[in-house]
Amino acid sequence: MKKAFTLAEVLITLGIIGVVAAMTLPVVVGNYQKKVTAVKVKKFYSMFNQAFQQAQLEFGEYKYWQIDDTSDLYYKYLKKYIKTIDVKTNVQITGSFTDGVVMTYADGSQTACSKHINGREYDKLGCVFLTKPLVHKGEFWDYSGSKGPRYVFWFWMNDNKGQIEPPYLDKDDEFISYRCNLQNPGGNGYFTCSTILYKNGWEFPDDYPW
Repeated sequence: MKKAFTLAEVLITLGIIGVVAAMTLPVVVGNYQKKVTAVKVKKFYSMFNQAFQQAQLEFGEYKYWQIDDTSDLYYKYLKKYIKTIDVKTNVQITGSFTDGVVMTYADGSQTACSKHINGREYDKLGCVFLTKPLVHKGEFWDYSGSKGPRYVFWFWMNDNKGQIEPPYLDKDDEFISYRCNLQNPGGNGYFTCSTILYKNGWEFPDDYPW
């Protein structure tokens, strides 16, 4: 007499496997997405700062660069050091940043930079790295559709160091966490999410607002 599983036993086993898979798969996928995102942000940070360092060897220190229009940043200084598949200029960024330049890379990620707010020059060059393209409505660029900080990472220029860095590195963890969790893009919400990632060795901590 041969021993075998009954059809009912097989179906019950498959049902249990399906339930376990349904419970664990979102976690696995989420962790994978976090890893991929963290790698992209770290790669951007390294690539962009290497471009600044190479350009400064050719053109001198960044703080002496003549950036009359934000597009000068790319066309006068960084073009030969950054590989892009598309560049848009005079783009409105986040509703208030004007005269922006948006650089799109082969993997679909983008960098949007501007030195102007509502037509007036700001004291720092601000850049936003996006892990997926968010250019839409012609020349208008807006990140508010991302519904969170998982695709949006702010940086600004440290003129003395000649490199970009996450905002508010000198602030305490409570302030940084608050600004990252602030769900208000128009009020610079998510502004310090890149700072959390940077301070955590380019890995997402468990309490990151993913």
